[in-house]
Amino acid sequence: MPTICCTLCQTPYPDQGLPFRCPACGGVFDFDGPPQVDLSKIEPSLPGLWRYRHSFDLPAGAAPVSLGEGGTPLLWQGVHGQTVGLKLESLNPTGSYKDRGSAVLLSQLLARGARRAVEDSSGNAGASFAAYAAQAGLPARVYVPESASGPKRDQIEQYGAELIAVPGPRSAAAQAVLLE
Repeated sequence: MPTICCTLCQTPYPDQGLPFRCPACGGVFDFDGPPQVDLSKIEPSLPGLWRYRHSFDLPAGAAPVSLGEGGTPLLWQGVHGQTVGLKLESLNPTGSYKDRGSAVLLSQLLARGARRAVEDSSGNAGASFAAYAAQAGLPARVYVPESASGPKRDQIEQYGAELIAVPGPRSAAAQAVLLE
C-alpha cells in the first residue's frame, strides 16, 4: 500500500495531527505510489465507495462520513466504434464526482480530531466539501474567487459553510486559504 510522505525529504505523514506542510522541510505531502486495491478485501456489503474502505487508510473503527455517494450507474454507449461506460456522477448527493473525495477527506479529518475545516474552491469542490463538513459536524470555511458562480456560492452557503469571496483570480483564493 502506498504511504503518504513529503515529496522533498520523504518524511512520512505523521500518525497524529493534521499538518498541511512537512514539519521537517516545508514540502508538500503526497502518496509515494499509485493507489492499491486488493480485490480480496472489497466488502460488497458496504454501500458505494465504502466497499473499498481498506484502500483509504482510515483508522480501524473510524466512522465514515457519508451522504450516500458512489455506486453511481454506468451508461454504456458507443463512442468512435468502441463501447465505453459513462459514470452518471450527477447522481451523487451534491451532483458532482467530487463527493467521493470529500467523503474520504472529511472521514480522515474527523478521525484525526479536526475541529474545523477550510478549503479553497471555485465551485463544485467547495459545495461538496461544505456538504460533507456539515454531515461531519465540522464548521467549514470555503474561500472562492469573487468570480465564482453565484449558484455554487449559494450552494456552499446553503450547506452551512462560511463563504469568503477573494478579489482576483482562482490563485488568489488558494493563497488566501494558506493564511488561515
